Amino acid sequence: MENQQITIADLDTIKNIIDLASTRGAFRGAELTQVGVVYDKLTVFLEAVIAQAKAQEASNAEAGETQGE
Repeated sequence: MENQQITIADLDTIKNIIDLASTRGAFRGAELTQVGVVYDKLTVFLEAVIAQAKAQEASNAEAGETQGE
């Protein structure tokens, strides 16, 4: 078996699946708190990763401009 890794895209897909499942009523009322907590954690994590990636891209772009001068 190959070394399987979860990517950021996979985590975003999981978030979308949770959203879709909750829209379709897949969770019982008593489960909604736990599902919501995990969903919120996943959302915050993904937002932080995206922000970090954007900051890295901006930093790389600035470094490229400095080297090109």
